[in-house]
Amino acid sequence: MRAHFAWLAVAFFAGAGLRADSFDRAYWVWHRAQPLTVEETAELSRQQVHTLFWNIGELENRGGIWNWKKAPLALDPLAPEFHVVPVVRLTIGDDNPLAPASIAGLVEKLRIVTHRGEVQLDFDCPDRLLGDYATALAVIRRTFPHLSITALTHWTGLREFPALARNLEEIAPMFYDLQADPTGISADAPPPPLLDPESIGRALRRWSRCPIPWRAGLPSFARLTVFDPTGLSRGQIPNWSWDDFCFHKNLHSLGPTRLGVTLLRADSDIRVAHTAVVKGEIVASRTVDRAALSKALEQAREAGAAGAIFFRLADDTDPSGWSLANLGDLGSASTPQLILRPTTDERLELVNDSAIDLSPRLSGEKDDRDRGYALEIDAPAPLFREALGGDFWRVASHANPDSPKPVPSEIPLATRLTYWFSHLPARSRLQTGLLQFAPGANLASLRYRILNCEGATAWKPLTPAETAAPP
Repeated sequence: MRAHFAWLAVAFFAGAGLRADSFDRAYWVWHRAQPLTVEETAELSRQQVHTLFWNIGELENRGGIWNWKKAPLALDPLAPEFHVVPVVRLTIGDDNPLAPASIAGLVEKLRIVTHRGEVQLDFDCPDRLLGDYATALAVIRRTFPHLSITALTHWTGLREFPALARNLEEIAPMFYDLQADPTGISADAPPPPLLDPESIGRALRRWSRCPIPWRAGLPSFARLTVFDPTGLSRGQIPNWSWDDFCFHKNLHSLGPTRLGVTLLRADSDIRVAHTAVVKGEIVASRTVDRAALSKALEQAREAGAAGAIFFRLADDTDPSGWSLANLGDLGSASTPQLILRPTTDERLELVNDSAIDLSPRLSGEKDDRDRGYALEIDAPAPLFREALGGDFWRVASHANPDSPKPVPSEIPLATRLTYWFSHLPARSRLQTGLLQFAPGANLASLRYRILNCEGATAWKPLTPAETAAPP
């Protein structure tokens, strides 16, 4: 049996284009129909990524019949440089979706999305149906020999798990959302982090006994959850942005950020994005702690995982979490490197010229409104004539800024402009709006600093050396 498994493992790695001694890094690609950009392709290649698991659609079972919620995505033109595995999400109603006739229909629906006999199924199978799922996978694998699934981490402890594993080429347990949000959430009893170091360590060790190749599914996304005054979860907030959330005037932080968790309470009836939040309710922001994620990646390697899959490949929306570049340098102890420089069209741009994200700052030490970062631009005299916020949350202007009580002023009377922002991903930039100066003003006389940002709080001149074109 042991010799037979060793042969299967070698065959698996050869078929998947992996080296048997490698720890393969991959990404789940979700909610995306656009091809990879040149920059993404280059960064994935730098990380030696070979495989992308791309969600192409969702099949729903109602009354024993499987149907696509909408037409599945065509993968061929999206990432030609990579091995792309189609991922199909399965959702079910109250009927048994795993009866033989139903599975035959599922196989027929899946035929149209693969030409290499390869597919990954994403199904949060109820424990009571795990045995039926194992039987169904045996049928599906006759058509799709390269069959993998996502899995819940506790499945290794269920008696049906060995039968499930026998019918798969690979399995990807998801090491996040290891438990439902508890009740009674409060400032003194926060919800669990997306990645808890202690829980994930135990779970990874259990998976070290998995009889087939497995990849650790690790989180990289961000989430906002609303909890009612009793501490009960009302669900997640969709389609939000860090700026709107970070600087919301009716949200008050309840304490420091711990393991990526920050709690804020509404002081009136408000909306966050398009979600109603009632006075007294708590909004929990959860990001993945970078150090915890780096540790989990190493623990997965030590537990014998064939690799890791990050959920998910970041896009230009804030809920997608850590940037692709940042995930490629998790072990780095570097800090973000922020540079301010002029553009050619009467603007300034703040560039994160590093592979490390400047993470959202939702809680400071001063008070419950101490949030975000401030780019301050100082002039020796009132040189500014017009200043628009552009990509920044807002811009403010002051005269006598270093006095005990800085005076808000009209822009033509100001000697300091302050641009507020919540975060800045690696290799990204924020551009001011139109910024005009008095005739004859010398940009070399300006200086800038960034408050609340490690290594950037000292004044720096806007020198010619920092006006080069972006990389």
